[in-house]
Amino acid sequence: MHASDTESPIYAAVELGSDSFRLHVGRFEDGALHLVATLAEPVRLAATLDEDGMLCTAAMRRALACLDAFRGVLDAWRPQAVRVVATSALRMARNAALFLPAAGKALGRPIEIIAGDEVGRLVYLGVATTLGAHDDGPRLVVDIGSGATELVLGQGAAIRRIESFAIGAVRQSLTFFADGNLDAAAFDAAVRSSRSRFAEARLGAQRWQLVYGACGTVRALAEIAQLQGEPEGQLSRAGLERLRANFIAHGHVARVRLAHAAAERVSHLPGGLAILIGLMEELDIAALVAVNAGLRVGALWDLHQRAVAVNALASPLGVA
Repeated sequence: MHASDTESPIYAAVELGSDSFRLHVGRFEDGALHLVATLAEPVRLAATLDEDGMLCTAAMRRALACLDAFRGVLDAWRPQAVRVVATSALRMARNAALFLPAAGKALGRPIEIIAGDEVGRLVYLGVATTLGAHDDGPRLVVDIGSGATELVLGQGAAIRRIESFAIGAVRQSLTFFADGNLDAAAFDAAVRSSRSRFAEARLGAQRWQLVYGACGTVRALAEIAQLQGEPEGQLSRAGLERLRANFIAHGHVARVRLAHAAAERVSHLPGGLAILIGLMEELDIAALVAVNAGLRVGALWDLHQRAVAVNALASPLGVA
């Protein structure tokens, strides 16, 4: 269905992530978001950054082919507005300035490189709008990306603090599990490294009660943990330790992927697991809940809210 086939506004969000490029197309009806199309393609940008911080030619070719395919989807849906954001890999890549013009041409839309604070804002907006009135208390939102991790402290729709850390699942996996082998010593080192990164977090010392994971890594880990007895969509510290033991028992990343479909969908899952264990240990988080919302959902709501505000200003009575 095209935008012209319905009066409900349609928006699109494209995320040029460090591991995958992802597209959401959504429609807003009666104050609710309904996703009508979603795509994801692995491009492996972060994993192909060389020692000089340069994107490799093969990864850039994959990325351009993906964006060309995304353009076809966007042209078919003809959304009212599109936001295209690039995250940590393209923030770090030294040749990003050469790649981005070609990427924008392939997609047919301008690309915006966003900093960790904007990533955190959009992630939190996605979580807050998804939870709605079901949870209006203080909350911590965790987003473990391929190249960076954002922690957002807020209450209801309001954000109190955003902290961004240059640690992601790709780099952690490549550093500690480069050969694919998963053993106790490597996991211990990866967890200690993760804890050290979050030691300077300034979110305040407290026993967290409401913590949400808004990323593919957390959702994949929660799916696997449910098979081991964890409640659906939840991850406890004990559950994460069982996951670590499970991964070590398999002994290799390839065997983990064969055993768990979720690990096949989300690359570099051992690195993400080590980060999450280190984070929960360092901040004394007892458990968290996986939320099927994040940056792209937040970007769609952001576009919609801006359009509503513009319409309200344009109305003679100040009402959209």
